[in-house]
Parts: sequence; structure tokens; C-alpha cells
Amino acid sequence: MPEHKALNKKIGEVDYFLNKKPILDEYQVEEFENNIHYAMEYHLPIRFRLHNEGSPQELDGYCVYIHPVTKELHIQKRDSSFEKIKFDEVISVIVED
Repeated sequence: MPEHKALNKKIGEVDYFLNKKPILDEYQVEEFENNIHYAMEYHLPIRFRLHNEGSPQELDGYCVYIHPVTKELHIQKRDSSFEKIKFDEVISVIVED
């Protein structure tokens, strides 16, 4: 049993340092969707802030496709490579003019 308590304590310490994903309301999600569609229509670069396993991450590029079923965004990065991200990971969308 002491090992079990030590493991729980260790897991708790790790979780303490991870950032929790912010709770987004429906208006923020709708604003993200509108910004993404606007940027796609006018081929404008987008800066995404993502919540990836407890640590925020930024991704710059162009959204070229949105999968309607899986809600995955296909992003063309500035170095012309592609990356897929899930819409649920997005915590901020900034359209750059």
C-alpha cells in the first residue's frame, strides 16, 4: 500500500503542473468557426493556439480543408508541409491580415 500512495502522490504532482484546457462557450466556438471560414475564403494566414496534452502550442499557416465528419482541420504550414489538428484542441484563432 505505501507504493500505491506514493504513485498517487507522484501522479498528482504531475497533473498539478499541467495546464487545464479552458472551457469555451458556444459563442467562442462559433467565433472560431467564423474566423476560420473567413480566412479560408480570402486565403489569409491563421495563428492557432492549441491545447495539446496539457501544454499550449501555437501553429501558424493556412487552413485548406475542414473534414465535416471528424472535424479535423488540414493546415498548410509556412514551410509548405501539412498538419492535421482536431477542432476540439483549438483554444484561440487569430486571422492575420
